[in-house]
Amino acid sequence: MRRTIRTTLYTCFAAAVLLAGCTQPEAPLTENEKADFTQVIPALQAITADWNRGDLDAFVTIYDSSATFMLPGGPVGVGEMKSYYQEAFTADGTPSSTLQFDSLEMRPLGTRHALVTGRYILTAKDSSRQSGRYSLVLAHAEDGWKIVHDHSN
Repeated sequence: MRRTIRTTLYTCFAAAVLLAGCTQPEAPLTENEKADFTQVIPALQAITADWNRGDLDAFVTIYDSSATFMLPGGPVGVGEMKSYYQEAFTADGTPSSTLQFDSLEMRPLGTRHALVTGRYILTAKDSSRQSGRYSLVLAHAEDGWKIVHDHSN
């Protein structure tokens, strides 16, 4: 009985190893298939303009529909993130503060993803400032760069 179980296990393991070795390796990406990393920072600058224009709907278009946004209670989706921004930073549908980014650093993560770190600065109408650090993970999609994870503090 033990010998049958052991033989069956060895056979399953050998079959798994053989099948794993038969898979096709991914073809290397051509230059045309690689993402254009020079467009990451301009994409973030564009959403800054959207925020400062008071267009929160345009601001969130850079977020992938499945993106996560870290809050003190844990990650939330884009809808919750938009509500958070509406409550925290806008009054009557217009931004109560202007947004700018500085200390932006972008690092490719493979051929189609990027990590961006930096600092945001919100300047209120009375010139008071609030700032914090953030890290963003972006993925290149057919319609450009999309944020898939935002961890801002």
